Amino acid sequence: MPRLSVYNPPTDLVLGTRLNASVPEADQIRQRAEVDEILRRLNNQPGVILADEVGMGKTFVALGIAHSVAIRSPHGPVIIMVPANLIDKWEQDLKKFCELYLANRHIVNRATATSSDLANQTVVRYGIARHSVDLMRLLDDPPRERCHFIFVAQGAMARSPTDKWIRLYLIAEALRRHGRGKANRLIQVKKRIHHFLAELLWAIGEERAHQWGEELWRALLQTDPTVWLSIYNKAAQDDRRLIDDPVPKHIIRAVGRIELAALAEALKKMPVRARGGNRRITERLNATREVLRKVERNLWKEVLTQTRWRSPLLIMDEAHHLKNPHTLLARQLQSPELEQDLRTGDGAMAQAFDRMLFLTATPFQLGHAELVRVLERFGDVNWDQMPSDGLEQFRIQLSDLAKHLDDSQRTAIALRRSWEKLRPEESSEDVDAWWARLRQSRREELSHHQAAAVDAYEAAKRCRDAAESELQPWIVRHNKGTYWADTDIPRRRRLDGATIAGQMQSGGLPIPPEQLLPFFLAARSAVDPGKDLLGEALCSSYEAFRRTRKESDASKDEQDEVVPADLSHSQWYLTEFDLALERCTGLAHPKIAATVRKVVDLWESGEKVLVFAFYRRTCRALRIHISQEIEQRVIAAGQHRLEMAGQNGSSNDVQRLIERIQQRYFDKAESAGRKALDRTLAEILMELSASIEEAQITEDQQQLLIEVMRRFLRVPTTLVRCFPITELDSIKPTEAIARTINFADGSGVTWRQKFGGFIDFLTKSCSSEERKETFIWTRLDQSRPAEFASKMRTRMPMSIPLVSLSPMCKLRLERPSAKLDLVSCGLLTRHFFPTFWFAAK
Repeated sequence: MPRLSVYNPPTDLVLGTRLNASVPEADQIRQRAEVDEILRRLNNQPGVILADEVGMGKTFVALGIAHSVAIRSPHGPVIIMVPANLIDKWEQDLKKFCELYLANRHIVNRATATSSDLANQTVVRYGIARHSVDLMRLLDDPPRERCHFIFVAQGAMARSPTDKWIRLYLIAEALRRHGRGKANRLIQVKKRIHHFLAELLWAIGEERAHQWGEELWRALLQTDPTVWLSIYNKAAQDDRRLIDDPVPKHIIRAVGRIELAALAEALKKMPVRARGGNRRITERLNATREVLRKVERNLWKEVLTQTRWRSPLLIMDEAHHLKNPHTLLARQLQSPELEQDLRTGDGAMAQAFDRMLFLTATPFQLGHAELVRVLERFGDVNWDQMPSDGLEQFRIQLSDLAKHLDDSQRTAIALRRSWEKLRPEESSEDVDAWWARLRQSRREELSHHQAAAVDAYEAAKRCRDAAESELQPWIVRHNKGTYWADTDIPRRRRLDGATIAGQMQSGGLPIPPEQLLPFFLAARSAVDPGKDLLGEALCSSYEAFRRTRKESDASKDEQDEVVPADLSHSQWYLTEFDLALERCTGLAHPKIAATVRKVVDLWESGEKVLVFAFYRRTCRALRIHISQEIEQRVIAAGQHRLEMAGQNGSSNDVQRLIERIQQRYFDKAESAGRKALDRTLAEILMELSASIEEAQITEDQQQLLIEVMRRFLRVPTTLVRCFPITELDSIKPTEAIARTINFADGSGVTWRQKFGGFIDFLTKSCSSEERKETFIWTRLDQSRPAEFASKMRTRMPMSIPLVSLSPMCKLRLERPSAKLDLVSCGLLTRHFFPTFWFAAK
């Protein structure tokens, strides 16, 4: 197959050519253009960085490129390496991508694929490797069954796996090599070891689930591992059958290079009869298990560094983590130089890939030296398919790029310094007009400082343009538009410092006089402002400062190596810190207080809010303080409505009134209020019956949607603001429901419109797989809230310490048994309902 044909989009990729309603048309066209352009570049260069802003569909672009390469390349599957907690998201995106953008193809998981699936030419196969042994098993499949894509968890290659089948093979091989001739003791062990293997391998479940019991191990020890799959499955229960060879071929080949004498010596001490009591048997097994663990670790170093395999493309998500070449992730791609310095995973993927595609939304937040180090990883591809001088030329290009980036930074600093020297009389209030006039003036008309500023500007622009030209082949980046699609609403409005609190003054947030002391001490105690984690944490929140102060741990997200807090300050300063902060509550922190007010103001206007913070403790503090602020405002709003109607307005009165509404309109199924509510919600579904029928939503699922809508309306935040609470005992139920459903909040949108918009999204914009998952999660939320909360931990990125806090509910994952009043996350609330999301930056 000609090499160039691998990097051309196939005809079954209809992204951008067959438009659909699930994604804006402009986005589909842009994404297809990116696919074509990146494939064109990959023809002649080792890699590309896709650096679109967050939310612009990098995943779909990457999957389009992956499919184009995987479907045509004979050199193995495309490897998609992502953070472990994002594998489920990528899997879901792959299913949606296949449904929307691949013609006449369907997706199957290799782990659940049937024989007919594997033989089907229209199938796109994928697998998931959370550990290195999983990857080895997937790589040794025959071409007709091999995955097109394999999702590999970042860090999988750096962990020494513990796999019972590989350990069993090591034992079998040690007995085969050393258990013969005059090795009488080992021969005895060889005959009786199957009685103890289940416990030794931590495989009691496999033994109990198999019809052969402990005789299974005897049968496996006496046969070649290449037939273990068929032997095991002959008498295994259906739900415990193996789907792939338990011992990958790479392992079988590598074991021949491993010394097993130490393991054989340990096996000699294995019991041959159950004598001496359980304690004595356990001691012997533990001693053998420890030796077995060491041998397995040596095996994996051998396998990962010596095994040669090939993939046409590596897609690396969150590629900015490669900025440090000494991290475990980066070392996996590099050829190890000194064998004695090897750690597990080093060099595991060196020169395994023909091309690389890196994904990151933040390439220019890296230092320019860090960006070059990320690009250097492209040099770890397999250069056999490139021109003979390709690697040398690549290194020259990166060297030139680094020089241009250095020049750009140097001239930018010089421009700043020249600009700072301008005196007020040498400038003008109308900066734009003054600067345009300055650049057009003759040199003799300018002052010395003005001429220096113009020269510095020209040099900085020239170096920046040169750096951009050198960088352009390696990075594809699109930014979001200035305005929201099809509107004149600005996408971003920058509020600097005090302006977030509604103040017109410039500069930072003012610090209340009673809180000045801690900040003053932080400024005085800073030895190195660039490394002063204590002062930085103090500026984030008091909670973050206390954690950093106590544990000497920055607790930041995306931190490759933990940097100890700078504790070189004198003990006196630290003591004074503690004393000063005893008087400060978390909410009193000026930044926390301003953020809480702004977030809840936006919530009241119907906005969805995403809050970034550098410290996880700050995120947790915001969750608590915003929750309390919402509760206070809700109670205050209820009190105000009652007082305006001439009724008692204490907080207890508001609580009792809410409980009465919930009982009458939501909890009692036979009440007139509940019946009126259900009729109204059913009418909303009836108005959208055509879309519901087209999406094949069943009657049972429609009832589930009614339950979801009912639960959104039941929560106190909705009832206090939207329900006619002052007329509870006089208004007819149908009128009360109509006024609630048609009440417009600060965003000008009614609940009827919100529900209609959500159902329209669910039926028209969601893929069938997304709809299926939506209903699964909804049922899980209703029936097993503890399991729902537990699953949410695994679904959300690790940097998010809480899931959501919305006007409809508060879901706190640290208390999974807490009652949930609604479906609070996932596909249900993230699109149409005001929700707060927090993420450690």
